[in-house]
Amino acid sequence: MRGREIFVIFKPLFSFAVGMSRLLPSIFCKWLLSGFRYSRGRVGIGIRYILIRRLAQSCGDNVSVREAVYLLDIQKLCLGNNVSIHPLCYIDALGGLSIGDDVSIGHNVSVLSFEHDFSDTNKCIKDSPCLPKEIVIENDVYIGAGARILGGVRIGSGTVIAAAAVVTKDIPPMSIAAGVPARVIRSRSQ
Repeated sequence: MRGREIFVIFKPLFSFAVGMSRLLPSIFCKWLLSGFRYSRGRVGIGIRYILIRRLAQSCGDNVSVREAVYLLDIQKLCLGNNVSIHPLCYIDALGGLSIGDDVSIGHNVSVLSFEHDFSDTNKCIKDSPCLPKEIVIENDVYIGAGARILGGVRIGSGTVIAAAAVVTKDIPPMSIAAGVPARVIRSRSQ
């Protein structure tokens, strides 16, 4: 049975659990989310879904966040329906992060919605501030294993980001992008 079918069966239970989680302080829910970060299987995915739905700015149906995923600044994260985030991902929504419907994020992907400001030479580099840079990942996007999505970009609908690509600028809809830095290698509409 696929995840979507399982979600439909358990949706009333998830809704009840999300409602109950609203009785808990958000700091406690964040602590629980980090505590269940490495829980495997459907139970772990279900618990993470409930807590993400409680903590994120918005979260759609059938969101699967696998084990060992780090979610930072989750209160600025918007997730659509049918999103899957595979193991070992690092996702920081400091600058705002919107992920559309039917998006799959492969293993070991980093999404960083900020960049460092190194302009003040009187400051130690490690003390330089972070500049928020919003990221928008539109609908029906596949991000391959080990890719890096950097702040201030928009990835258009229907796009494929190849494994190990580093996205530093906008990628138009229906594209296949690869490389370091990522560039469009062809259109999917051809």
